[in-house]
Amino acid sequence: MTRKTLIFGLLLSFIAGLSLTGQESDESSLEQIIKDALSINIHASLSQNERNVLWESELDKLTVSGRPVTVHLSNKRAKLSVHFTPFRKIDGGLVLVAQSEIWLLQEKTETTPEGIRYYTSMKSIPLEFSETVLFFPLGKMDNLNNPEKLHVEMAVMISPYYVNGEAASADVAPESSENSTAESVN
Repeated sequence: MTRKTLIFGLLLSFIAGLSLTGQESDESSLEQIIKDALSINIHASLSQNERNVLWESELDKLTVSGRPVTVHLSNKRAKLSVHFTPFRKIDGGLVLVAQSEIWLLQEKTETTPEGIRYYTSMKSIPLEFSETVLFFPLGKMDNLNNPEKLHVEMAVMISPYYVNGEAASADVAPESSENSTAESVN
């Protein structure tokens, strides 16, 4: 009987030791994730010409390397989704992958049927921390004074979230890019 009790006691203390080790491991993993976290600041604007800004917004999100932060713009005739995914480089700095997706409602004409047109583009942009990069999801326009064209500009800056023991403030980017920030333009 005492031998069974001794074996049970040793087994119980071994299991308790494993769970304590697991908790310490989880805490150190969380600390490492916080130290590796990135703060993304996005200033987006929609304008009809140089002087007529129709909409603008600023967004601060917290993410980790490889997880996208998404901005959505939509109205009755179009939807624009821009995904910004930062990747840390081993030798320092970052690579920002910027992907834009555009859905446009195409009205019926003599030569084309009614339907939805889809466009996408992707850019890989090397950059340093706290460097501002301009991204034009609809392309960069040569003439901003054309009243029939819309111009979308996004200024993106990525910084380490954890600097010198201090955490910056930002919202956490959701795990699913489908549930990311949504902005609406009418």
